[in-house]
Amino acid sequence: MDQEVFKILHQLAGKSGFLDGLLVFLAEYLPYLLIIIFLALIFRSFRENGINWVKRFYFIFLTILSLLIGRGIIVSAIRFFWPRPRPFVALNFEPLINMAAAPSFPSGHAALFFTLAAVAYLINRRWGIYLFIGAIINALARVAVGVHWPLDIVGGAVLGIIVVLFLRRLLPSPSK
Repeated sequence: MDQEVFKILHQLAGKSGFLDGLLVFLAEYLPYLLIIIFLALIFRSFRENGINWVKRFYFIFLTILSLLIGRGIIVSAIRFFWPRPRPFVALNFEPLINMAAAPSFPSGHAALFFTLAAVAYLINRRWGIYLFIGAIINALARVAVGVHWPLDIVGGAVLGIIVVLFLRRLLPSPSK
């Protein structure tokens, strides 16, 4: 099933210069926009809604700790013990973006951007949904350009969200 879904998405690559450019933009450059949106949400949302510094620090700390544990430790450990080859390595083709032949499961990009989306959702549901949509678009584009399998994306997304929810329960709640 993983390969079938990959083939459906990857067949978009190489069809036209415009579509290839769009896929490359969504896979490589959309993440920068998502980070800017997240940072703007963190700092603007608190100022506009009168949220105190304790709560701001809580969400910044939750984000950093979630990224360190999820993307930094768990993704690296899984890749070390289960070095799944990237699609372009396994199927021997040139992807649309330059990528090292490092293991692909789980997707580090998906873990990172679904972590940001989950924290954003805790701060502001509407902007969290926008970031989830952006993370999904980025993830699908990374499959289409040939650097991830669909299950890599699912694994990274689930990991990012679960780490945020786990740490949210573990850390004491900020004062109102």
